[in-house]
Amino acid sequence: MERIQLRKKARQTLISFTRYTKPDYEVAAVHRRIAAKLDEVVEGRCRRLMIFTPPRVGKSELSSRKLPAYFLGRYPKRSVIAAAYGDDLATDFGRDVRNLIADKPYHALFPEVTLAPDSQAKGHWHTNHGGSYLSASIGMGAGTGVTGRGAHLLIIDDPVKSRANAESDTYREGIKAWYRAVAYTRLEKDAAIVLIQTRWHEDDLGGWLLEQEATDGDKWEKLILPAIDEEGQSIWPDKFSVEVLKQTRAVVGEYDWASLYEQIPRPVGGSYFEEKDLLVDGQAVEYPSLCDGVFAVIDSAAKTGKENDATAVTFYARAQYATPPLLILDWDVAQIEGAMLEMWLPWVFAELERFAKEVNARHGSIGVWIEDKSTGMVLLQQATLKGLDVKPIDSKLTALGKIERGINISGYVRRGDVKISKPAYDRVKTYKGRTRNHLLAQILNFRIGSKDMIDDDLFDTFCYGVALGVGSAEGF
Repeated sequence: MERIQLRKKARQTLISFTRYTKPDYEVAAVHRRIAAKLDEVVEGRCRRLMIFTPPRVGKSELSSRKLPAYFLGRYPKRSVIAAAYGDDLATDFGRDVRNLIADKPYHALFPEVTLAPDSQAKGHWHTNHGGSYLSASIGMGAGTGVTGRGAHLLIIDDPVKSRANAESDTYREGIKAWYRAVAYTRLEKDAAIVLIQTRWHEDDLGGWLLEQEATDGDKWEKLILPAIDEEGQSIWPDKFSVEVLKQTRAVVGEYDWASLYEQIPRPVGGSYFEEKDLLVDGQAVEYPSLCDGVFAVIDSAAKTGKENDATAVTFYARAQYATPPLLILDWDVAQIEGAMLEMWLPWVFAELERFAKEVNARHGSIGVWIEDKSTGMVLLQQATLKGLDVKPIDSKLTALGKIERGINISGYVRRGDVKISKPAYDRVKTYKGRTRNHLLAQILNFRIGSKDMIDDDLFDTFCYGVALGVGSAEGF
């Protein structure tokens, strides 16, 4: 009777199936959490699932070895495509799943499901009911074996192999191209996708899909599992004590710890600015009911094109005797032809007037500051001729390099003098093909030791705005 009950449970939940087919499997709370979300996928209650975990917590055992076999036991007429970063690993997963289905414990659970006798290759085989399993390699040049195949369940297990791959723009773009043109096009009606990975980079597959979600992309359910949770507990206490994890943190460094173990990837060298310093108790700030004045900072450019700079503007509220002294009200970035800048500038002043009324600025709009270089010089001249209140940013500030400016204003940010409003925090815009909060992205991507940032237009307006808003008369 007891064995019958065990078999019944093993046909109903993934964790019970795993324990039945692998009696020595060590089950921790983290495995139950992962398996519970995967059960929702099997039962059709979740179509898009992301699971982010640290290394060595057993994610592949559940997602790439047990899940496909369990899914095909429940639905032997359906098809699974399982992808990993390399052919060898993907094929190994396929062999393990195939061998599991051919094993006696599996047959005891799903006696009606067997391997088709004429299709039992390690990376591609069929069930006796017409269902199928196909392993796939992820990335550029991969996917020819997937052509013509369909999937009711697509499993993507760790698209990135190493730090070197993660830091390669070419490699990451190859993964995205594979997902768009190969993997996604294989989905059958109502198919499910499981992406289970360790985060390596802010623009890895998981990060990119989260950006797409903000607009018209798929909506994902997420299970994010840091190595040490908010209560200071280890993800798997019996295997990794908190003391061991702290030692790991000291060895791997803050960058790899943040990405691999906290699932919060940051740029090389670590983000110089932290998001929490711009928030209050973890939340963006509402607009103030009263302030001294509002102003804007512009960094202008005249050329369009993916590789060229854009014109950026950030709006601020200043309150000398309030907390915070400086609040980011909003921002915008766009690639505007030089001749159109003159027509764009009045919009900035109109926005300032609107902000002045909304936050009850005692001195109203106190003007717009523009970098006195290149197209900024032309914009200053045009605005002056129109009688607009524009001012050049002091040369002592613009003469500094980007790193020096970032360091220069960091003290104000870290002591809490600068906060971000909820509208500015929630704003998302598509720019150069990427949809995200570009102001926050540029601030958090700044790092010491980087000679150049791919996009820095809004970061410049941030540095200038902080220097002008809470620094001295010269911006320091």
